[in-house]
Amino acid sequence: MNKAWGFVYWGQLVDSWEEMPPSNGMINPGYKLQWERFQQQITTDYLGWQAKIVNEYKRPDQFVEQDFPGGVLTSVNQVDVSKALDIVAVNPYHDVQDQLDGWWIALCGDLSRSLKRQNYLVTETNAQTIGWDSKGQFPPYDGQLRLNAYSHVASGANMVAYWHWSSLHYGQETYWKGVLSHDLEPNRVYNEMSRVGAEWKKAGPKLVNFQRKNDVAILYSIDSYHGIRFMPVDDKVDYMTVLSQMHKALYRLNVGTDFVFPESANLADYKVIVVPPLYVASDALLTKLVNYVRNGGQLVMSFKSGFTNEYDTVRWSRMPGVLREAAGFSYQEFSNLKQPLALKGDPFHAGEANSVSVWAEFLMPDTAKPLAYYDHPFFGKYPAITRNSFGKGTLTYEGTCLSDQLQEKVLQDILKVASLAGADQQLPKPVHVEHGTSPAGIRMHYFLNYSGEAQTFAYAYGDGADVLTGRTYARSAGVTLPAWDLAIIEER
Repeated sequence: MNKAWGFVYWGQLVDSWEEMPPSNGMINPGYKLQWERFQQQITTDYLGWQAKIVNEYKRPDQFVEQDFPGGVLTSVNQVDVSKALDIVAVNPYHDVQDQLDGWWIALCGDLSRSLKRQNYLVTETNAQTIGWDSKGQFPPYDGQLRLNAYSHVASGANMVAYWHWSSLHYGQETYWKGVLSHDLEPNRVYNEMSRVGAEWKKAGPKLVNFQRKNDVAILYSIDSYHGIRFMPVDDKVDYMTVLSQMHKALYRLNVGTDFVFPESANLADYKVIVVPPLYVASDALLTKLVNYVRNGGQLVMSFKSGFTNEYDTVRWSRMPGVLREAAGFSYQEFSNLKQPLALKGDPFHAGEANSVSVWAEFLMPDTAKPLAYYDHPFFGKYPAITRNSFGKGTLTYEGTCLSDQLQEKVLQDILKVASLAGADQQLPKPVHVEHGTSPAGIRMHYFLNYSGEAQTFAYAYGDGADVLTGRTYARSAGVTLPAWDLAIIEER
């Protein structure tokens, strides 16, 4: 343990449990990481113990679930907790009115669906307004509650429930309003929910258990989040900001996305895997990613990947360590960036967003092809982004922190490499699409308009009909979605 965590430094050697330093006095990243794992394991064991007790007494028609708060959690290991559950549930609260774009619903759904690789439940979400005071009272516009309900189903939710039925007249959540307001009478939200209920009573058998099969995944490493938190690169940029940026870019590109994890065995199911800074990783995990590329996968990796081993100890080899042959470069130096830098020649046509910031690794290509260079008298001799052909696949590496729009352009480029670009990327920006199959195995397409204006586009899939209206659509037919509305087209 002393060797693995580097306790020899600053005389931190311990010879017994009694000599272990208290958690609030830690000065070693390896010990800090193990403490985080220990805290996660306590939660996992506790919830597993509870599930075991319930399983002894539940009826055959009952199930065990755990409703996670929305988002990608960092204080508990959702993958491990989910092993004790029959089904995952989530409480995704999000912005509405002009800030509603569907992204947070998709992020929460993509993660929840990926934890057990099956559909999930929404046990709480916005009804009217939310907040523990009256400073953030923003009720949804007409149509938004209905659009949100269908957005959850399109992400793989088998149930949508609200917190809560009637608004409270006392307590901290007085303004966290339910379906009914404080007067407990039917209202605008109640009427819209009634419409959804009537539609689901009729079309529910075609909507429930909507099965998604995506070609793109994001690798989430909770250890890397903590490793970078212990040794941050910037006050505003960390592991989670890059993960969110990558997911949001894929969402804006209308790319269905799953999550995979360091222990996942199904990497080959995906044509593209996107990796936020994989700072903490075992040789086995890095080798698994190398083999993914060798066998034909398209891998996109962020800066700082492969830097430390599973104990958060820096590798002794030249960076990026085990990844070097697949990445096609090495580096020995890196620098913080005090100011954003442009890339020479705007190689990804990002316009005003053609910039990087925060961090720069001095990449020295072996076999990798430079895709972009810094526009700077010193940093300019090093590529900022590279791509290496290795085996049957490629590894694209970002040695710096990209602007949001530039990240979207880079991921759009890899979609072309993977032959995944098409009609979905030509849809109007406010329109999001999700593809999957019904319980009967029939192909279905959800088109969701997250804007207050009507949107028109050409339907690019097999002839079908809208499950909700019965309107038929042939391939290339025009589709017009009213403001905050949707169409669910089932192919024949």
